[in-house]
Parts: sequence; C-alpha cells; structure tokens
Amino acid sequence: MKDMTTNVREILAHSALFEMLSDRQLDQIAANTYSLRTGSNVPIVKPGDSGEGTYWIAYGQVKIFFYPQKGCEKTLEILGDGTCFGVGEMLSGKPHLAYVTSTADCLVLHIGRDAMLQAAQESFGFARELMSCAGRQFHGLMRDIERYTQTSRQRLAGYLLKQRSNTDEENIELVASRALISSLLWLTPETLSRLIHDFTVEGLIEVSGRHVKILDCERMSALI
Repeated sequence: MKDMTTNVREILAHSALFEMLSDRQLDQIAANTYSLRTGSNVPIVKPGDSGEGTYWIAYGQVKIFFYPQKGCEKTLEILGDGTCFGVGEMLSGKPHLAYVTSTADCLVLHIGRDAMLQAAQESFGFARELMSCAGRQFHGLMRDIERYTQTSRQRLAGYLLKQRSNTDEENIELVASRALISSLLWLTPETLSRLIHDFTVEGLIEVSGRHVKILDCERMSALI
C-alpha cells in the first residue's frame, strides 16, 4: 500500500542509486514509486510475483530465501540499508523465484519498471548503477554455489572476511541473528556456535556480544 507520509522524492535524491538523476527524472521516478513500511517478519515478495519494478531498501533489513526441501529454509542473501533487489527480474521480465521477507523494521520503495528503464535510457550513470546492482546479485549467486564445495570452517571464515572487507572498523558487527547467518552459510545454528567457539579458542577471532574482531587475517585467509 502507498504511504503518503513518506517524502519519496527526498529519499530517492539522497540514495546512491538515484542521486545522479536530474530533478525532472527524480520527479518521474517518484511518481512511479510506492513505499512500504513494515515491521519484522513481513512478506514482501513471493515466488511467482511479477518483476514489475525494482525494490530499494531505504532502511531496515530483508532476507531472500527459498525452500529447497519442505520445511527447510535456505537464505540466499541478507540485504540492508541502501541496497536493492529485483533488478534481474525487472530487466528480464521474469517472475521472482524466491521469497523476500523483512527481518527488521523497514522502509522499502518499489519503483515501476517503465520509469526505471526510461531513466536508464537517458542516463548512462544510472544505467551503470543498475548493472552494478544486477552484477552484485549474480556474484552473490555464484558465491552461494561456491559454498557447496567448501567445508563449514571455510564458509564461516569466508563470511567473516567478507564482512571485514565491507567496513573500516576492526570489529565486525553481526547484522543478523545467528540463526539467519547459519542459514546463509548452510549450517545449523549449533554448528555455527561451535565454529565460533573453535575460532575463538584458536585465537582467530575475539567475540563480544554481536561484535567479532578478526585477530589473524592471514591465518583466517589461509583457511579458504
């Protein structure tokens, strides 16, 4: 449903994906955008939904997942502030294949396909950002396939190193619950807890609540 209290145009103008657009283009994009405010655990997309546009997370967090077996949820990606999803479906015109559900309070914007493609036709910078979004989704899929061939230790090491590369801080803040991270890494929550304990005992990491500090990046990298 539309949330008329949200200043959609202002949000778009200050987002990385849309900030290079002109005032006219922003007006056009905003006119074809609706906003959705959600609490945690609210469905946003389900398999079979048409790819009629792109979703932009103004704030909050969502998980993209599917059920490879009955009752067994597999998380494909965890996305937060300033990220998008649904670009591939929008560009291909194909329906969504996975579920998307909020994992925290969210403000998600949905921008219509025609307005997105018109802006991409007029602005090379915007088209490049769209391609970058699609590229990140493809890279995430390849990373997920690669995990099938890795041991549980390698999966956790790779995840922590990736999180470390995304921040300038020494401490990594786990932005999702351990249950969600374990699903992302194809681990049980019990296995994830055991591995975190093992890494701590081995002097690879230091854990304080939701914060993890990698003590030896060289040894961690050697694991993978």
